[in-house]
Amino acid sequence: MKKTRLLAIVAALILIAAACGNSGAPTSWDDNPAEYKGVPDVGQPERNFRTGCEEEGKDNLDAQVQENLADVCKCGFDGIREALTFEEFKDLDDDLRSDINADLTIEVNQIMRQCILEESGLG
Repeated sequence: MKKTRLLAIVAALILIAAACGNSGAPTSWDDNPAEYKGVPDVGQPERNFRTGCEEEGKDNLDAQVQENLADVCKCGFDGIREALTFEEFKDLDDDLRSDINADLTIEVNQIMRQCILEESGLG
C-alpha cells in the first residue's frame, strides 16, 4: 500500500470517527461510561471514535487492515488520548464538523498511520 494512499485512508478514518459524537457532548475522556465490547466503563468519546473508525474502515480499507480494524481503531484512540488534551480533541472534532476539509494535525495523522502499520502487520 502506497504511503499517500495510506495517509488518505487515515484522514478519512479520523474525519468520520471524530465526527461521530452526538448532541450530549462529553466534557472529558471518561464521560458517560458504558460497556463497550465486553469492557465496562468505556467513555463516550472512545466509544464514538472506535465505532466511527470501525464503520468507516469496513468498506474503505484493504482486507489486511479490515481484519485488524478493531485493534487499529483502539490503538488510534489510545494514541490520540495520550497525545492530545481532551480540549484539543474537541477542537479537532469541532473543526471537522464545521469544515469537512479541515486539516488534521500531523500528529494525529502519524498516530493513525502507525497504528495501521503496526496492528495490521504492514510495518
